[in-house]
Amino acid sequence: MLSLGVIHARGGSKRIPRKNIKPLNGYPLIAYIVRSALSSQIDRVIVSTDDSEIAAIAKQFGAEVPFMRPSEISEDVPSEQVTGHALEWAESNENSSYDVVVTLQPTTPFIEPSHIDNCLEKLSNNLEIESCFTAVRVTEPPQWMFAVEGELQIAKTFMSGDISGERGVYQELPPLFLPNGGAYATRVKALRKQNILIANPAAIVTVSHEKSVDIDEPIDWILAESVGSLHGFKPLL
Repeated sequence: MLSLGVIHARGGSKRIPRKNIKPLNGYPLIAYIVRSALSSQIDRVIVSTDDSEIAAIAKQFGAEVPFMRPSEISEDVPSEQVTGHALEWAESNENSSYDVVVTLQPTTPFIEPSHIDNCLEKLSNNLEIESCFTAVRVTEPPQWMFAVEGELQIAKTFMSGDISGERGVYQELPPLFLPNGGAYATRVKALRKQNILIANPAAIVTVSHEKSVDIDEPIDWILAESVGSLHGFKPLL
């Protein structure tokens, strides 16, 4: 089962400028996922970026950057387009053929090689599964969430029913999981047929909360610095 890893790292991050190469506890953010991917069982790892500085830093930490991402997929586009482009480029320009493509993001820096490997192993051992992604158990159940309506902001539970009895006890609710943005392993045939990274049927690899930090807002950066310092998380150099 030949696999291609594609790290998404465009230059135009808005909420945290130059996020993908901003130092996180002394290392460029992209270094974390590059080193984890290279230490995993992925057969080949490449970075898809439109930015020459990101490309240079990714290469310093061992990644391949065989092309520069076209401008039309360097804005806010679905992730499957970026992964699909990288896959098509590799197959067309290098006469390669892959069975699985693994989408990776620098913004979940504490993903470990074992998490990636577990995704690949689930696909290898279960032919009925089309994709497998890293996920974290939610601590804010949708049963407790409200939508608001009208000028008076009338609040109604998003999922019908009252928050009472067992529904008000977290431990009594069924466990639910959210993709943490770390790794999405997808069979190539399923990606092309369904045009989605989480192709159905999908499986998950559960990751702890501290290793599921997903950097999107400035407050997330502060959290990542704190968690990384507390647990001594560093790129695998």
